[in-house]
Formats: sequence, structure tokens, C-alpha cells
Amino acid sequence: MTSSSPLVSVIVPVYNVEPYLRRCLDSIVNQSYTNLEIILVDDGSLDNSPQICDDYAAKDKRIIVIHKKNGGLSDARNAGLDVCKGEYISFVDSDDWVDEKYVEKLFSLIIEENADIAIGENLKTDGKISAKQENVIVKAYSTRDALFHLFRKTHIAFVISCGKIYKRNLFKSIRFPVGKFHEDEFTTYILFYNSKKILYTSQILYYYYQRVGSIVSTRHPWDVLEVFEQRYLFFKDKDEKDLLPLLIKPLCWQLLCAYWFELKRNPNKANKHLSDFQKYTKEKCFSQTPLFHKFFLKIFSRFPFLYILCRKFPFHIRKEF
Repeated sequence: MTSSSPLVSVIVPVYNVEPYLRRCLDSIVNQSYTNLEIILVDDGSLDNSPQICDDYAAKDKRIIVIHKKNGGLSDARNAGLDVCKGEYISFVDSDDWVDEKYVEKLFSLIIEENADIAIGENLKTDGKISAKQENVIVKAYSTRDALFHLFRKTHIAFVISCGKIYKRNLFKSIRFPVGKFHEDEFTTYILFYNSKKILYTSQILYYYYQRVGSIVSTRHPWDVLEVFEQRYLFFKDKDEKDLLPLLIKPLCWQLLCAYWFELKRNPNKANKHLSDFQKYTKEKCFSQTPLFHKFFLKIFSRFPFLYILCRKFPFHIRKEF
């Protein structure tokens, strides 16, 4: 790839990642696709990360460093989106790293197939890389197929914002929700919905490093509940009737879990969750919920104390609840 190739903006939020940052930045600056704009957003780091960013920028004119007050991952990504100039956009988290052909492979998929998003497979790792892959597959998804895959499977490569290349226009009116955990889940389904074609390759191009204290290492139930409700209402408003049965089941379970969680902490809030849960079990699309879930959700809707009893079971027994 030459400098005449389209510009790809790679946005990297940085916060207190001094032990991992050089590995991440080396993997980006050494990409086989060279026409990059590398935006490092220092989100108020308290360690030596800001100096590392500045050192790399001094050596590579493609690097732009933004130093800002701490605002969280979403705010840092948004700061990068506000200034980026590339025709295509990618996100890399600063404790992760990418294959040397990460941009080249995903960009080629977008160009060859006239897609809006290209997704590379990722590998969760403690720093070690497994043997070379064989039998790599590439699959094209329509908007509807990609959404069904997103909602039916727990496929992290589809859910997270990293490990993808997007056409810039997808972010014209979309930003990440500031102050929320699971920010990817608030945005990915909308990006998919606004795309006409999505490409996926099973080739591992993104190395997803999970460390103690990282955001992805814990679940934040109230943000998960908000995601589930927002996406259900989004597709209900769009009159996407075939998607709603996939979305109402996890929403109902999450509302029921929220009810249980708040019973002793905030009874008024718990009752609100229970009321919402009972309301959603009366939605027309709920009738298409899988029989097992529909049966128990209906019982718990009428007799919520039974759900409380189920929560006392060992996890391997109650995991469906």
C-alpha cells in the first residue's frame, strides 16, 4: 500500500497502560498498510503513558497525540472521532495489539467486497500467541444476517468496537455513550443496522489482552440492562418484528435479575424493575420466545418469589435463570 491509498484513522484511547503501550504502538506503526493517521488519546493518564505517546509522535509524523482530562473510554474514542480525517476508521485498545497485516487485510475486504464494515477474528491472550492458523474463511453478511448473528451468538469479535474497520460515514451521527460500561454494546447494533454489507474473516488479526482491572473483566448489570432495553426499543421503533423475539428474552431475564438484586437495597427500584418485567412479558413478540424461557418467565412474572428461591440454588443449577 502507498501514500496514495485511502487514509485509515486508527484511534487508540490511552489510560495508565505503561507496561503494554509500546507493544500496542509498535504493532500499529509497523503495519504493512502505511497510509495511517494514528490518533493517541491520552485520557488523563497518571503513569508514564503520556510521555510514551509523545516519544512515538516525535519519531512518526503519522501520530497525533491528544492530552485530555480523564473522561473514560467512550469519551476518549469520541475525542479521536471528532478530529480524525481518514476515509476509514479503526479502534485499537492500548493494552491490546494487532497483526502486522491487520489494516491491510480488513481494508482489502472492504474494497474488494464494497462492504461498510470488515471484522477480523480476535484472540484472548495472556501475551502468548498460538500457532499459525489454517483454513481461514471469509463470510459476507447482509444487515439482517449480521444482526441475527450478533444477537444469537456470544461472538466477541462481532460485539466489540475494536478489531474492525469502518467506513467513516457510519460515525456521522454516532458517538460512544460517555460514562457507560459496555459502550460497544450501545453502538455496535446501530452501526450494523446502518450498514448494507459486513465482512468477517476468521483470520486472527487482533490480540485481545485481558488483565486484572480491565473493564471487560467484570459485568456492570445496570448498563447491561440499559443496553438490552435500548436495543429492544430501537428495533421496535423500526418495526423489525423478526428481531424482537431475540431481544425480549434477555431483556426480561435482565429485568428479573435487577429486581432480585435491588430487593434489599432499594425496594422502590426493585418494584419498578418487576413492573417493567411484567409489562414486557405481555408484548406480542414474547409469544415467540423459546418454550423453556417463556414457561419460566411467565411463572416468575406471576410468582416472583419463586425466582428469589431459584437464586438460592447453586450456580450450576440456576445458570439458566
